[in-house]
Amino acid sequence: MKACSTASRRTSLRSGLRFVLFLPFIFSACSLKTLALRGTASLLDKGADALYEESDPKFAQETMGSQLKLIEALLRNDPDNRKLLVLAAEGFGAYAFLFLQDEQPEYRAKNFYLRGRDYALRALARKPAFQKLADLDAESLERALKSAEKRDAPALFWTAFNWSSWINLSRNSTDAVAQLPKTVLIMKKVSQLQPGYHFAGAELFFGSYYASRPAILGGDIKKAKAHFAQAHGLTGGLFLMAYVLEARYYAVAAQDQTLYKELLEKVRLGQAGALPKARLSDEVAKIKAAQLLSKTDEYF
Repeated sequence: MKACSTASRRTSLRSGLRFVLFLPFIFSACSLKTLALRGTASLLDKGADALYEESDPKFAQETMGSQLKLIEALLRNDPDNRKLLVLAAEGFGAYAFLFLQDEQPEYRAKNFYLRGRDYALRALARKPAFQKLADLDAESLERALKSAEKRDAPALFWTAFNWSSWINLSRNSTDAVAQLPKTVLIMKKVSQLQPGYHFAGAELFFGSYYASRPAILGGDIKKAKAHFAQAHGLTGGLFLMAYVLEARYYAVAAQDQTLYKELLEKVRLGQAGALPKARLSDEVAKIKAAQLLSKTDEYF
């Protein structure tokens, strides 16, 4: 009986030893998988730059969808990867704005904006103060934003951009419109942390925001003009989409048809890609400018 017990203990020890010796291989395999995923995320980050430098919008649109699905597939295996989450937020927002908003606003664009917003919120939720950010009331949100750092600016920007764009396409919903003040608070924080981020995106947001709202709801044509001027200053006046937004929102609100046409002609004749990573946006801006010029009579 004693011999049997001793043999059993020896077997148990050998099994335990084999398990302990095998542990490094388990953890090595896990870490290798993580390293591979993180390496792919870095490649995708650089690949996104190449995409935004594409000169053919149609080719970019065909390519971008597969990239977004690849990012989502990688997130299934590495759901807390901040770089991938911000890439997804930017990708869905950019795709909706560049390719869907004018043609398919009700279904696909709104859907993509929401997906982009939710990925950005997931990136932010890694910080305890930002968990369940969308559910906070304005006062609590303002408190939470006090802990924001410069590194949070991209995720905050894409949260506000996607969220406000979805609201803009949901203007017939009072529940959606009631959420707009939260996006304003978030974008104000972005303008404080990193004012030049994404071609002065926060300044363009506020230029469009103040121009598109009636005075009784906080609209202010002078503030709108100042924000667009600030955006041009931060980008050296080289970002063509800024002029499209200025024409569509500021010039229309001011009912300045001459300025409207001047801005859109500036886009039509401007150099695409004068800024790094702006070629695709500039090429789409030219398309949007032509469409807006054809609708001059609708706005004036």
